[in-house]
Amino acid sequence: MDAFMRSFPLEDIRVRAGGDGRTVEAYAAVFDTPSEITDQDGHYLEVIDRRAFDRTLQQLAPAGSRSTWRVGVFYNHGRTLWGTPSERGSMPIGTPVEVRADNRGLLTVTRYNRTELADEVLENIREGAITGQSFTGRFTRSDPGRTPRAGWRPDGSGKLKTVKRQEIALKEYGPTPFPAYPDAAVVGVRAEQLAVLLGQMPDEERERLALMLRTGTPLETPAEGDPEGPPATGDPAPAGPAAEDPPSRHSVRQKIAWAKTRAEIKARRAL
Repeated sequence: MDAFMRSFPLEDIRVRAGGDGRTVEAYAAVFDTPSEITDQDGHYLEVIDRRAFDRTLQQLAPAGSRSTWRVGVFYNHGRTLWGTPSERGSMPIGTPVEVRADNRGLLTVTRYNRTELADEVLENIREGAITGQSFTGRFTRSDPGRTPRAGWRPDGSGKLKTVKRQEIALKEYGPTPFPAYPDAAVVGVRAEQLAVLLGQMPDEERERLALMLRTGTPLETPAEGDPEGPPATGDPAPAGPAAEDPPSRHSVRQKIAWAKTRAEIKARRAL
């Protein structure tokens, strides 16, 4: 299956007391907690099973003559704020000391390297400027096992389908600058696909999308008649100066979906 990315707010991310202050404890995932997702599989609720990482942890853990974990630790997945590859960020910022599943989620204990980037990230964690952590990997087993061709969609009553991730292959994890979204939803993206789409977006649109992800600030709605704007809801268009204000009915998730759709349209037109 395609690579994916998940980001979680970390209210309890902390630098371990004692020692030299370079060991960070944080959860990379939370178990048995429904999270609202909008990604290439559609719009649905996702639950990570508490045994989802068992197999991958056995495969990645130190064994035999190998004393290190076979999982990388990168800031923002080795990418820039716009989702493009970062040469500086491609270097690991830390070394896993322990990765284990407990009653709450996937707990990571990471020893941060003595590099300029690692020092900057560590300082931002201490100051509370970085409060999120995310991971990438692959879903190898889910229930339901097959995604509809058109993706998951709410039913007639608006209820979302619940998809349980039963087995996940972990690739890497690390701190992310993106905080929790205002409505507490977790927005999932296919890492490889979105990186390509972001690379094809104009600089201005990438900057606006990044600002929205960091702060929850609404994007401006397109001018009236823009065929690539968010779908109409049937509400009458406001008149006067208020017409320029972003409608509150467009949620953060809708705006992200809209931005991704616009990028896909532009990519198809470029072919």
